[in-house]
Amino acid sequence: MRRVTVAILFLGLIAVVGGLEKADSARATRSGEVDVLLLVTNSYGANYNLIRDVMEKYGWNLTTVGVTDTVTQCYYGGPIIVDLTVSEVTDVSEYDVLAIMPATGWRGNSHDQLLGSPEAIALVAQAVQEDLLVAAFCGGTRVLAAADVINGVHVTGHDHETYLAEYAAAGAIFVGNPAPPTQDGNIVTCVRNQTNSALVCEIMRTTIDSLRTARSLK
Repeated sequence: MRRVTVAILFLGLIAVVGGLEKADSARATRSGEVDVLLLVTNSYGANYNLIRDVMEKYGWNLTTVGVTDTVTQCYYGGPIIVDLTVSEVTDVSEYDVLAIMPATGWRGNSHDQLLGSPEAIALVAQAVQEDLLVAAFCGGTRVLAAADVINGVHVTGHDHETYLAEYAAAGAIFVGNPAPPTQDGNIVTCVRNQTNSALVCEIMRTTIDSLRTARSLK
């Protein structure tokens, strides 16, 4: 009986130590630096700069990624030479966030460059599957629709009739525009970034820790 009791205590100790190791791992993950992929497209919007400024203030590591080596601006800011092309991202799970950055699109062509790239669409789908925090700004919500990751998900986004049809076809629950930044699970969507850039980045910041913890315990 004594040997059985000792064995049970020993197994219990192993379980406790294992749990502590997982907790320590989670804490280490939460305290590490935040790595963000900024998915940019031709005719990127001026609000790109506002959002990026907030992210830089948080001290996040930002990596730009695009379909082509250089993406063009809408109004000002100049072309962006990206850090990586979508084909060069071999493991999206190395990142915490994938942010589909804003682009002009009142004519119904927002983010067309990304929509025309199967690799970009696959990257977005993989990010959702890997439980990254995935944020889409303005017309970027239509990229989520193309990636087929918003079935039953509450979203906001540009309300051009073409985009609304795409959201509906993807099974999304459109909450309107204008609307506050909208979070549903690990997906965040946002419009009106002139005023919402700080708020949406704060929502992202508070969500990253819990998502990193969940991923570390898998």
